[in-house]
Amino acid sequence: MRAIASSARPILSWRLPSVVAVIGVWTALGLLSAAGAAFAFRQFGRPVAWGRLVPDRLLDWYTCAAFTPVFIWLSRRWPLEGRWWITRVPPWVAITSAAVPIKYALYVGIAPQFPDMTPRPLGTMIAVNFINESIAFWATIAVIYAVEHYDRLRQREIQTAVLKSELAEARLEALGAQLHPHFLFNTLQGISTLIHRDAGAADRMLARLSDLLRRTLARPSRPEVPLAEELEVLDHYLEIQRVRFQDRLVVDRAIPAALADALVPHFILQPLVENAIQHGIARHAGSGRIRITAERRDGGLILAVTDDGPGIEGSGEAGTSNGIGLSNTRRRLTALYGEAGRVDLSPAPGGGVRVSVTLPFRAAEPEGP
Repeated sequence: MRAIASSARPILSWRLPSVVAVIGVWTALGLLSAAGAAFAFRQFGRPVAWGRLVPDRLLDWYTCAAFTPVFIWLSRRWPLEGRWWITRVPPWVAITSAAVPIKYALYVGIAPQFPDMTPRPLGTMIAVNFINESIAFWATIAVIYAVEHYDRLRQREIQTAVLKSELAEARLEALGAQLHPHFLFNTLQGISTLIHRDAGAADRMLARLSDLLRRTLARPSRPEVPLAEELEVLDHYLEIQRVRFQDRLVVDRAIPAALADALVPHFILQPLVENAIQHGIARHAGSGRIRITAERRDGGLILAVTDDGPGIEGSGEAGTSNGIGLSNTRRRLTALYGEAGRVDLSPAPGGGVRVSVTLPFRAAEPEGP
């Protein structure tokens, strides 16, 4: 966000780089004018007095450059936008008409300070050069307006990008706010079913929930975390579920150590595992197995949670893929990665359901000392 904001500085500003750039442009024009005059002298067989020609041309253009700050200031006060732009023309005609004699008054006053420079009378210079000088001023104003117009378009694009970024962050926060209460409701509901049947188990489950909430709330507010950190949070959640299901819940992992620093959305695995427990284990007697895998493929990262439950047809919410956990996961991936992030729901080999999350692979940057 800060990088976006820093790029929003106007092109024509009073900062030193902008001032140097403007002076450089006028200097280049003066030198080109001197080169053109020298070429004309050579064509007519006249000698070129560089010691007089270069200062004369530079002074001629620098006295034009003196009006640049005024023109920039006026162009910002009088933007050529809307249907009333035509009303800006008369004031500009008056300003440029007044600028020509002022420019030559400056020229005539400064030129004698240089050796071998004796300007013609002020009235003569104004009369001879009034049209050409007015055209030069109008060209300068046109360039300034073009740069200002481009700058305003760039500012709007940057503001739009900032607003889109803030909107995406707000959406992610809203989805997270919706996801956590859903998880808490299910967990508290599990505690309530145990509290009369097995008070000790309910107490342990509540203690694990407290540990998980403390860890989650202490985590810095950022949309992505390393996979290793996400797995630690998942372990706290699984401890809660093991208190509830005891030996009925078996969890396997196949996650290469090389993927420990892969960035994943915060709290991305918990709703997938919760979905597998709710629809793969809780709805049938006996034990159930959940397998959590991660692999890198074609520049992407694939996280998968597989259960051996009744499968899609009998899994209710899982079968329709409209549960809060999976729906929020889809929306979060879209907000973070666009079309590069997706959730796929499919039958698992041998029965059950496999939910996979695909997202771009990016490794977390190592923390500084």
